[in-house]
This record gives sequence, structure tokens and C-alpha cells, in this order.
Amino acid sequence: MNRILFYISFVAIYLAMSKSFGPDNTGIEYIRRAKDLSSLIYKAPATAILTQNFTKGYLIKTYYQKYKIIYGFQPSREVVVRTKRSFAEYTKKYVGMSLFRIDSNGSINTTPMPPGSLYIGNRQFGKWTFEHGEYSWKFYGAYKNFPKHFGWGEFKPTKTFYKAITENLEKGLPFTGLNHEFGQGGEITEKYIPSDTRRFGIDQIKLNTLISEYFKTNYTF
Repeated sequence: MNRILFYISFVAIYLAMSKSFGPDNTGIEYIRRAKDLSSLIYKAPATAILTQNFTKGYLIKTYYQKYKIIYGFQPSREVVVRTKRSFAEYTKKYVGMSLFRIDSNGSINTTPMPPGSLYIGNRQFGKWTFEHGEYSWKFYGAYKNFPKHFGWGEFKPTKTFYKAITENLEKGLPFTGLNHEFGQGGEITEKYIPSDTRRFGIDQIKLNTLISEYFKTNYTF
């Protein structure tokens, strides 16, 4: 009898907790891959920078991502989307990087690249200046806040950096910087998005711990 009561209680707890702790997804866009972010982009050119991966739910986990969308000619904004576990796991090493770009002609690219790579070398937004024996990219006054949005800090893209971006884009290979400054473990990304702020949400606890504590409190066998 006690065993039957245990299983009935187990099922009841599972259903109750699934309902109580499962996240509310109403109105949140679902993406399976980076290209799906196009449904959230209003105007081109634009780039979407992944800033956080996180989960919610105890028994039923839902995976979320937070992106900063930086437009060429509109104010930037942040969006939260749902995604599948495999995509969240794949992209966690690219937090702080651009996972989606659409240029003025509507061409889309989703190869992980340093934030702001879409706008480097584009004469609409800036120009190359010669400093300290090397050419570096400088945005025009109207776009002076772009480096702040990208989380560059004191970083200044050089022509060598730009060439590496171009070569990796042609090959379809992710590029984390000449010295791996961006993405997981990258020095610049660590300053812009500290590792302890990349994941947030409800703390996950083991199912057997929950059940054990529940029965310890409510039943005596």
C-alpha cells in the first residue's frame, strides 16, 4: 500500500512541479539556428551579438538566449529568444560574438565573428586611419558609440584584423580574433560580459533531492 501511495504521490509531484516550474513562453520567439534571427531584424544592415545563454525550469528545462541587435541606422535593442539545447550548447563558446549579420543588400551570414565585424571596412560608417605605424579603423562621429555597443573597450581593429575576418568569412570558419580576444575565454569578451553573468535563471536542483525532501517532510514510512 505504501509503495502504491509512493508512486501516486511521485506522479502527482511530477505533474505539479512540471506545471509550476515550467517557464511561461508566451510571446517569446523560438529559433533553431542563427539564421532564424532574421525574423527579429527590422532593417538592414544589422548584427546580432549573443550576450547570454540561460535555462529556466526544474523538471522541464527551456533554453533561452539574449541578443543585442545593433542596426546601422536605428537604435540598438535587446531580445530574448527560446532555442533548442543543441544550439545553446554549440553557441556558448561564442558568447560576446556576432552570430547573425545582414548587410545593406540583404545578404545574411551566420559564421561566428567578432562583434562589429559587419561595419569594419564599410565606408558608410568609418574610415581607415594611420596610427602608430599601422592602419586602424575609426568610426565617424555619428557612430562613435558603436565600439561601446560592441564591447570593444580600448580595442581598435587593424587592417590585419580586417583581412583575417574577410578570409575566415570566405572559408566559413568562425573567427575569435588574432589573439582569440573574443568568445569564451577571450580577454575582451571577459571584460564586456564577465563569465559569471552569462548564465542566469532559476537554480537547477536534482529531482531525487526534491522528492527526498518532499517525502521527508510529508510522509513517514
